Order: sequence, then structure tokens, then C-alpha cells
Amino acid sequence: MARVPLTSIGLLLLLFVVVFRVEAKRAKGDSLRRQKREWVIPPQKLTENVDYRQRNYIAKIRSDKQFLKPVRYSLIGRGADQNPVNLFVVDPETGFVKITGILDREKIHMYNLSGVAQYNNFEKAEKDIDLRIQVVDQNDCKPKFSAMSLGSVYELSPTETFIMKINATDDDEPSNINSKIAYSIVSQEPKGEQMFSLKKNGDLFVGRPTLDREVCEFYYLVIQGADLDGAVGGNVGTGTVTVKILDVNDNIPTLEKDRYEGSINENAQNVEVMRFKALDKDTDFENQLAEFEIVSGNEAGYFTITTDPKTNEGVLTLNKEALVVEEVEVEQEEVVVEEEVVVEEEEVEEEAEEVVEEE
Repeated sequence: MARVPLTSIGLLLLLFVVVFRVEAKRAKGDSLRRQKREWVIPPQKLTENVDYRQRNYIAKIRSDKQFLKPVRYSLIGRGADQNPVNLFVVDPETGFVKITGILDREKIHMYNLSGVAQYNNFEKAEKDIDLRIQVVDQNDCKPKFSAMSLGSVYELSPTETFIMKINATDDDEPSNINSKIAYSIVSQEPKGEQMFSLKKNGDLFVGRPTLDREVCEFYYLVIQGADLDGAVGGNVGTGTVTVKILDVNDNIPTLEKDRYEGSINENAQNVEVMRFKALDKDTDFENQLAEFEIVSGNEAGYFTITTDPKTNEGVLTLNKEALVVEEVEVEQEEVVVEEEVVVEEEEVEEEAEEVVEEE
């Protein structure tokens, strides 16, 4: 019978001890990893409007402490013991989590639940674990237009003049194609030549440089917003925006009459003889302000003409103290109104005698 050296036996025992310790550490490590794997739950993703109620479970929680003694499971948080109560329920023995209703991301987009493991004496088996339920968006909302502010632009503005930014809202998930809106013009009132252009991003511009306030002061545009960035199959909504055309000084003033007649008493001086009313299609008061000028028939300088700031009328005044007037008939006098427009008025035909009084 062969003898085994004592040194060989020592080496075998040492090798056994090392292998045993390695295996023990590996088993302990597996136990720790298993415990972490069973108890730490990754976020769950559930799509809104989908019925998950027939599933056996949508998630599960489990603690390895249940192998030591009985453990019971429960859920706390919004959707469990807080409104909406019992939307998520857990089997207290198996840890299987079920859902009892249909999810709506627009109401709640994330449920932050906590799983609780307790022994029968209500002592916690270990620390609560987070169970997050993320609700995945579906394209189930239409773009909505709220009351839009009034847009405005000056008449005769050039093409591509910016007017306003149009915005609609979509309750689907932000920064998602489901809520990305593309804009377009559906119709224009009054109908006719399309006077505006609208970028996909909602920027409204002048489309033609022929806007004329005197022809049309207000335009009404029906705007469409389409989600999915305007792709086929998306949801659409409409709204109306009003664009006001602002006035510029682009109309020539005219006098109300072609002929004016007036009379004054003899020996009168510094008296108002008559008034001239100017007509202007522009609406802004500043654009209607008239300036009057006598361009002929007043060579002697007996008259002056000024503008009444309140009525915008031209006021003809006799201001020559030495003039004695029996009657003044105005005929074919030329008066210039604002913007150097010459309008024929009456020339002044005077039948009066000058009396020079010497002291």
C-alpha cells in the first residue's frame, strides 16, 4: 500500500478550504444579487387607453425575507391607497400587482407607488421599494385654439411682413410627435385673393403687398392645426384669427364743395368769413389733419386761412383793418389742402371802396 506524503495531504486540505470559501462567497453573492433582483423593481410602462385588466399581473414585488417567515405585501401612494384608490392592487401573498382600470396619460402620466413587505405582526421585513408606473402616450387629443388676440398690420405693407404668432395646444405628451402641431390657412373672409401666408410653425405674414384699409379693414382667417406635425392620420382642430388693417396716409384730401359764397358787413375787421371742410378717406386723425393755403385771389393780403384743430376745417378770416366791405363774393379762388393738392375754389370778387381816414 503506497504512502501519501503528509505534505500532499496538507495541500489537499488547504485546497478544499479555499474552494469551500470561494463557493460559500459565490452562494452568498448569488443570494444578495437574487434578493436585489427580486425586490428592486424597474419602472413599468403601460400605454394609455389599453385594457390590461385581464392580465394576471403587470408587475410583481417579492422579498427574500419571505423564506425566513411569512411576509405580506401592500401598496401605498397615488393610485393605491390615495386617489384614484385601488387602481393598482397587489396580492398580499404573491406580490403580483394588477390594474383595475384604464389609464389616461392626460390625467396622470406617472404613478409613484411604494411596495411594502411586512411580517404578520406588522413589522416591516425591509425598507419599502419604489414601483413607478409610466403611462405611455397615445395620439388621442386634438389641437385646441383658445381665444386668439387681434392681429394687425399696416396697409400697403410689403410681402413677408410679420403679423403675429398663432398658437394652439395639444394635451398629448409634450415634445412628442403626438403634440407637434403644423398650421395652415383653411379660408379667408372676405374671399378673393389670398392676402396672407402662414408658416408651418404658426408665423403669419403678409402674402401680398396690396392690403388696402379703405377696401377692407378686417380679415377673418380660419386656421387649422394638425398634430403629428401635419402628417396624414393626425388629429386636427380649427380656430379663427382676426387681422385688422391699420391706416396709412395714402389718400388725397378734397373739399366738400366746389363753390363757396359768403358776405361780411362793411367796416368789419378780424372776422371769420367762411369755413371749408376737407374730406379724407383715411381714418386716423393724424392722417386727416388738413393744411389750407390760398394760392391766388388774395394778392392784397386781406384774408388769411387757418385750420381749426378741433373740427379740421379751414377758416377764412378777414384781417385787413383798412378794408371796408359792402359784400364779398367768392368765385374761382384756388385753395391748397394738405399734401399740396390744389382744389379750385372761388376767386374773391370784391366790390368795395377803401376809405382812408386821416386823423
